[in-house]
Amino acid sequence: MAVQTMKLLTDAEVQRFPRATAVEVMRRAVLAAEHGELTSPARLHAADMTFTVGGMPDVFGFRAYHTRNTPLDEQVVVVWANSGCVAGVVVGTELGPLRTSAIGVLATQALARPEASQLGLIGSGMQARHHALTLSSVRELTQVLVYSRQTESREKLAAELRVAGLPAQAAPSAEEVCAASDLLTLATNSSRPVIQPEWVRPGTHVCTLGPKEAHRHEFPPELARRAALVVTDSLNQLQGYPGSHALAAEDTTSLGACLQSGSIRQPDDITLFLSVGLAGTEVLLAQAILQKR
Repeated sequence: MAVQTMKLLTDAEVQRFPRATAVEVMRRAVLAAEHGELTSPARLHAADMTFTVGGMPDVFGFRAYHTRNTPLDEQVVVVWANSGCVAGVVVGTELGPLRTSAIGVLATQALARPEASQLGLIGSGMQARHHALTLSSVRELTQVLVYSRQTESREKLAAELRVAGLPAQAAPSAEEVCAASDLLTLATNSSRPVIQPEWVRPGTHVCTLGPKEAHRHEFPPELARRAALVVTDSLNQLQGYPGSHALAAEDTTSLGACLQSGSIRQPDDITLFLSVGLAGTEVLLAQAILQKR
C-alpha cells in the first residue's frame, strides 16, 4: 500500500490562499453543519489548552491552541483523510484569523444590505485587519474607519489597510465610527461594551468577534433588542460558554439557517452576528489550503 506523504504548512502558505475562496469554503462548511453533515461539538478546555474538533465523511481533524499569556499565539490544525492517514498539519498564527474573518464576511453577505459599503472597525489587532481584508475581497468598500484606544495602533492599522488598497482612516472615537458606518465590526478583547446601542444607526450590520460571556462582553446586550435578527455561526459553541453567554435570553438563529432560507430584511433593520467559531471549519479550511498546495 502506498504511503501518503504528509504536508506541513506554515503561515506563508496560508497567506497565499485567496480570501474570497476561504469565504466559499466557510459557506460549504456552515451549510454542511446546518444539514447535519459536519460534526461540530463545543470546544474543550484542558491543561492550558483549547481543542476544537470536527469532521465530515471525507475529512476530520482538530485544532489546538494554548491559553497561556505568552508572546506567541501559534495554533496547530491536524487534518486526517478518511483513509486514516494524516493528510497534513498547519502551524502558525494566520489560519485562525483567516477562518474567523471568512465566517464573519459570510455572515455579512447573508445579513447586510447589498449596498452597504462603509466599514467601521472597533479594534486594531489581527482580527480587525483580517476582517477588513477578507471583506474587501468580496465587496467594494467605499470607506474604512478604524478606532481603538491607542492612537498609534489605530493609525498603524489604517496605514496598513491603505497600503493594501483600502480607503482607510483612523477615527477619534468609537461613536464617530458607528455614526459613519453601515458595516460595523467589533474586534476587541474588552470585557465591557465598547459601543453604546444608540450609536448604531438604522440599517447597520454588526459583527462581534470578541468576548460574549455573560460576565464579559464587548457589545451591549441591549443592542439585541434593537436588532431585527441575531445570528451565530454555532449555537453549540454559544450555548457551551461557561456560565452562559450575554444573550442567553434572546432568540438566536444559526447562520446556516439564514443561508438556507435567505435573509429577508427591511432597509432600516439592524442585524447582529455573534461570531463564536463553528468547530470543524478550521479543519475544512486547512484541507482546502493543503489541496491547493
